[in-house]
Amino acid sequence: MSYYNEERQPTRLVRRKVRKRKRRPFRRLLRLMLVLLVFLMLGGVAYAGYLAYKVKTTADESYQGLANGNKSDLRMDKVAMGKDPVNILLMGVESYKGSPGHTDALMVLTVNPDTKEVAITSIPRDSRTYLPVIGRKSKITHAYAYGKKGHKEQATIDAVENFLNVPIDYYVRTNFQGFKEVVDSVGGIDVNVPFDFDQKNLKGKKLYFHKGKMHLNGDEALTYVQMRKQDKRGDFGRQDRQRQAMEAVAHKALSIKSISRADNLLQSVGSNVQTNISLKELFGMRNFYSSIQNKKLEQIKIGGQDEYINGQYFFEPDPATVQKASERIKEILDYKGKGAASSNSNGDSSELGQESNQ
Repeated sequence: MSYYNEERQPTRLVRRKVRKRKRRPFRRLLRLMLVLLVFLMLGGVAYAGYLAYKVKTTADESYQGLANGNKSDLRMDKVAMGKDPVNILLMGVESYKGSPGHTDALMVLTVNPDTKEVAITSIPRDSRTYLPVIGRKSKITHAYAYGKKGHKEQATIDAVENFLNVPIDYYVRTNFQGFKEVVDSVGGIDVNVPFDFDQKNLKGKKLYFHKGKMHLNGDEALTYVQMRKQDKRGDFGRQDRQRQAMEAVAHKALSIKSISRADNLLQSVGSNVQTNISLKELFGMRNFYSSIQNKKLEQIKIGGQDEYINGQYFFEPDPATVQKASERIKEILDYKGKGAASSNSNGDSSELGQESNQ
C-alpha cells in the first residue's frame, strides 16, 4: 500500500521549439556606424574645444597693450576693429643677441569696413625723420632701438604718427623667426619673383631665386623679402616683395583646413607675434578679410632720394609724397584730425653704432 493516496503519474517531457533569430547584418552595420558617428562627433567637439582653447591661449600670449594706452593721441575717441576705420602698424623687427633691435619693415595697413577699402603704406626703413623718443631726427628704423624696454613699440608708433600725421590704432610686431615659422606652418607661399637673383640666408647659405612663379618655404621667404642690394629699385623693390609675401601668408592662413597646420600656425604666432589686437577683434578682422580677400590692396608709396650725412646713408622722404600719402590715408579713414602731430625738429642726426645695412 502506498503511503500517499495518489498514484504517481509518469513524467512527461515537453519539448519546445526555440526559434533562432535570423542575423541581420544591416542592423549591426547601422549600429556600428552610429557608434562611430558618436565617437567622431565627440572627437570633433573635443578638438573644437581644444582649438578654441589654443586660440585663446595664443591671443593671451600675443596680446600686449601699449605703454600709453590703446587709444591714439590723435583720436578723440577709441576705435574698434571691424566696426570703425582703423590703421594697423605692421612691424618686422630684426634683433640679435646684445642688440637693441630695429624695425627692418614698417607698413601701415589702413582698413575701412564700411567702404571695403584697404590700403598699405610702406615706409622706407632708412627714412630720415623726427623721432619723438629722442627729440631729434634720425632713421625711422631706430625709433624701436631708442625706446626703453616695454616702450619700443610705442616709440615706433609715435615716430610713424609724427611722420604721416595719422593715428595708429593697432600694431602687430613679429621677428624673423616668427615670419619663417608662420610661412612654414601654412605650407609655404607662392610668389612671383620679378627677376633672377641669389641671396645668402641668415646662416650664410646662398639661395637662388628665378624669375616667375616660385613656391617658398619659411627660410626662402625670409631671404626673398630681405634682399635689396641686387634690386635696381632698392628699398622700394624690397617693399613690393614684402607686401607680396604678406598677402600670400594672409591668404594661406585664412584658407587653412588642416587641423595640424592650424595648430602649428597658432603655436608659431603665440611665441613670435605681439599685438594689442584682442581675440574678439581678431575674429572680426578675419571675417572682414574673407569678404575682401580677392580685392587687390591699394599701395600708397612714399618717394624721396638717397643722401649721405657725415658718411651715413639716409633716405630723405619727399615732403610732397608724404603729404599725399597722409591725405589718402585720412580719406580712407574718413579722418578729420585731432590737432596736429608733434612738431618736427631739425636737430642733428644721431645714429646707433652697430646697425645692419641689409
